[in-house]
This record gives sequence, structure tokens and C-alpha cells, in this order.
Amino acid sequence: MFCRRGWLVKIVVLDAYPKRHYRISKDTNGGFGTGNDYGESLVARTLRWLIARNIDWPPLYAAYTASVLRSKGHDVEYSRDAARARDADLCLVVSSIVAHETDIDAIKELRRQGRVVGAIGPFASTRPAPYIDAGAFVIAGEPEMFFQTTAIDKEGVAKYSGVVAAKTAELDELPYPAWDLIYRTYPPKFTLLGSKPVLPIAATRGCPYSCFHYCVYPLQQGRKVRKRDPAKIVAEMAYWQDTLGISCFIFRDPVFSVDRRHTLAFCNEIEKSGRNFSFIVETHLNNLDEEVARRLARTGLVMAKVGVESVDPKVMGDAKRFSIPIDEQKKRIRFVESLGIGVTAMFILGFPTDTRASARATIAYAKRLNTAFAQFSVFTPLPGTPAFGEFEPLLETNRMEDFTLWHLVFRHKNLSASDVRGLLGEAFNQYYLRPSWAWKYATARLRFRRMTKKSAPAPVAVAADSQLAAQ
Repeated sequence: MFCRRGWLVKIVVLDAYPKRHYRISKDTNGGFGTGNDYGESLVARTLRWLIARNIDWPPLYAAYTASVLRSKGHDVEYSRDAARARDADLCLVVSSIVAHETDIDAIKELRRQGRVVGAIGPFASTRPAPYIDAGAFVIAGEPEMFFQTTAIDKEGVAKYSGVVAAKTAELDELPYPAWDLIYRTYPPKFTLLGSKPVLPIAATRGCPYSCFHYCVYPLQQGRKVRKRDPAKIVAEMAYWQDTLGISCFIFRDPVFSVDRRHTLAFCNEIEKSGRNFSFIVETHLNNLDEEVARRLARTGLVMAKVGVESVDPKVMGDAKRFSIPIDEQKKRIRFVESLGIGVTAMFILGFPTDTRASARATIAYAKRLNTAFAQFSVFTPLPGTPAFGEFEPLLETNRMEDFTLWHLVFRHKNLSASDVRGLLGEAFNQYYLRPSWAWKYATARLRFRRMTKKSAPAPVAVAADSQLAAQ
């Protein structure tokens, strides 16, 4: 390809993963990532196996970064194989807590080969020192914003060191993520509800809620909510429907529908487009009032993931997590389900003041809610959050890849690590070995299959060097 003198010839976005028997995701948990090692019970092991084989997508910021760089005229490749970076002018390592040691080893090897290496993502931004010590520079903040606002060339990048700060650009100025590039070798998948292909997408960034005490979303995206133009969100969905034949999307917003008017405007734009889409969101029950839920159901919402966390208000309050009252939670979930929307309720075991009794009460409450899916994870103080400073003296491991969100990593005052793993096993066994759950899952799957069968244009070829511009 033609490159102006001094400009980069080849950039590899390296998204490497450790070899594990469970799914490693670098996109979840605010971009820190998770390792879905659910436990040792029969159901936990079965779910671990199913998730590892049926759900996978790269971090959305990595897809945006590749697209921005390509739009600037660079030759860009996304790969999970470090060998592909051996002849690159610049290798950008996609960081995460759950692949941290693997990423550091990759950086050291690439530096031995004489490659210029940068580390991107929320975890490297939060803990840059190990990446710098390994020989990489670190882009602090959103990497796609850095490359959107900064012209780079081969000579200039070779001089980068330490921490390089990203500026902020408007979300609607970014080109569409480079899914056409990634789709050739690593197509995103979410097949627990059906076999149709899916793509991650985002409508907003930033989260203002109080759970920032232990949640990492605000570390890179901030606490101020930034919104895309609803018309441009729908235009992007239509673009992927026309070019890749994809009509199902997973919204990766920290809290979808955090801005009610913005959500309703998004629904208006889908209706105006005349298109048929289906989509999955993660949100807060407080944001799903009757009007919003009805409009979302009418325009394609098939699954809503909601954080319930614990049934014990004192346990929640001690962790600085607040939600709507228990009775209202159940009422809203039942209303959302009555519209044909499946619900995934997410729970956390091992909160700082949890006991066996409070954890088992949460498991019992999850069974009473009986949603299409339930996710049980473990309270984990993560670097950069206020909770980490509080629990750092109690940590029982300094290996970052142990911070999966399914292992207890600190000395709990009421529970041991084996206690928590045992409670996880109980939770998954008790929840999923019930006829009432099997019926709920079958209903949700039927709804999903019906929605995704709606007509969609056949995919057309996307040129390898296509430049995707925001509409």
C-alpha cells in the first residue's frame, strides 16, 4: 500500500490470551477483563466449558483503535498470535488484568526482537509501571482517542517512552470499529441463545453510579456520561447489517439507558429506519421503567443484564453499592419478562461483610427471581479503585491473572477461599438444576430465535483496505 515517507508501514494490534480451561475476556469488567472459572461443581464446570466455546469477542476499544489507525492510512492487523508482530513497525498490546503476565512476557519477547511496543487499555493505564519496565510505552486513557487526535510516524513512535496521555475526541468523530478486519479470523460469537452472529457496539461511555468504589468502568471512561448521536448508532447497525449480514448486537455501555431521553431517541431512530434488529444490553433496573422497557422490547431488545448483587441491604451498603428495593426489583423483572425480554441477573458472593448465611440468602433470592440466566461472581478489589486501597494489605496473591472475579484474592474476615468456591458451586448447582429454570431458558431462547429470524440483507464483501468513516 502507498504510505507517505516516514509513516508507519505495519501496525499489529496484539490481543494475546493465556491458555486456560475457561473463557478469558478482555472486554468485560470495564476492560480489565474476566476469567470465567465458575467453580468446581458439576454445573459450574459444565457452564465453564460451554462459555469457553460459545462466547468470545475482543475489547471494543481494540476494534476502535485498529479502525482509527487504518483511517489514518496505516497498514493494520488484529491478531492473537504474537508471531504476527515480528515484522511490525509498531505492536500495540491489548492489556488486561486476566492476561497480565502473558502480556508482559509478550512485550519482553517483542522488545528482544527489536520491535516498538505500546500497551493500551484500562489496566495498563491504571498500572503502567510493569509495562514500562518490560519495555513498552503506555497510552493512558482511551487509545482510539489518542490516535484520533495524534498524527504518528515511524520515527516519532520509536521515541515514545513512559506514559503517553490520550486527548479526548467526540465519540461521533470516531470511525466505525474495524469489525470487517477482525471478522475474517476472529468473528465475535454469542451462541448460548442461538447461532446467529453478533457484534459488540456502544451507545454511551462513562458511569456515574456509586459502585465505582469497586467497579473499574470509570477508570478509563470517566464518571461523566458521553453519548453518541442515536441516529449514528442506528446507522452503524445498518452498516453492519448491510455489509456483514449481522442484525444482532451486544451493547457494551457500562449502563445502557442511563440517559432516558437518549434511550427513547435511539428507539425512535430504529423505528424510523424500518430495520429489524435484535440486541442485548447491560443496565440498572432503575433505568427500566415501563415506557422505556416497552419501547426497547418493540425495537428489538431480547436480553437485559441487570446487577442485583446481593439480597442483604447491609452487605450492599457496606460495599457502597445501592439498588432499588427488593420488592421493586422483582416487580420490574417480571414486567420486563412479560414483554418477552429475557433477563440475566448478576450476583456477587464474598462481599466484605458477607457470611455463609448472607451468601446463601442471595442464592435463595436468585432462585426466587428465576431469570433466564443468573451469574454468580466473587467480590474482587481491583487496582485503581478505592476498594483496592482498602484491601491491598489483605491480598493473598500478587499475580494479576488470579484476579478473575471468580476467586477470592484477599483475606476475608468471614470466609475462606475454599468457602467461596464452595458457595459458587452451590449457587450454580442449585440455580440451574431446576425444572422452573429450564422452562424459563427455553422461553428466552425461543424469543431470541424468533427475533433473529427477522429478515436481514445478505452480506456483501468488504474490501480489505476499506476506510470506515462515521456517518
